[in-house]
Amino acid sequence: MFRKMVLSVALCSLAELSAQTPDKTQWKRLEFLLGKWTATVGEKDTPLGPGQGEFSFESQLGENIIVRHNFAAYDSGVRHDDLLIVYIEQVPRAIYFDSEGHVIRYAVRFPSPQAVTFESDGTQPGPKFRLSYWMDKESLKGKFEVAPPGGEYKAYMTWASKKQRS
Repeated sequence: MFRKMVLSVALCSLAELSAQTPDKTQWKRLEFLLGKWTATVGEKDTPLGPGQGEFSFESQLGENIIVRHNFAAYDSGVRHDDLLIVYIEQVPRAIYFDSEGHVIRYAVRFPSPQAVTFESDGTQPGPKFRLSYWMDKESLKGKFEVAPPGGEYKAYMTWASKKQRS
């Protein structure tokens, strides 16, 4: 009897784990982001002025997460560093941390092939945030937008990136 109960609990646990296994086919939609990129921000593309930066998207932990490491240095003397981790629960999600102490939880959408939008999930008080990437020929374009509570999104920053050659 005890043996049957232990076996039953073990089988239920395995079934629960397999139900939580992420659908890795979702990663295919993010493959266009993978690699190391050099970004240029124009003078009118951000309140911080023109700048340069680099970021990378890498698959990690047995292809269970994608990690973006990013830094940008602006002519105004400001430097910004951040980390974005994309993961799959039932659907893709992401969490963002930066050198200014911000933490943003994102839902992930795919508006078209080779395009992805990270939108703050709405459970956090304060402004909403939207981070978008899309391929434009050989350039990876990006836009970060902010919306005040109850308001419309406005572009805070845009950039263009070129993939670094290995």
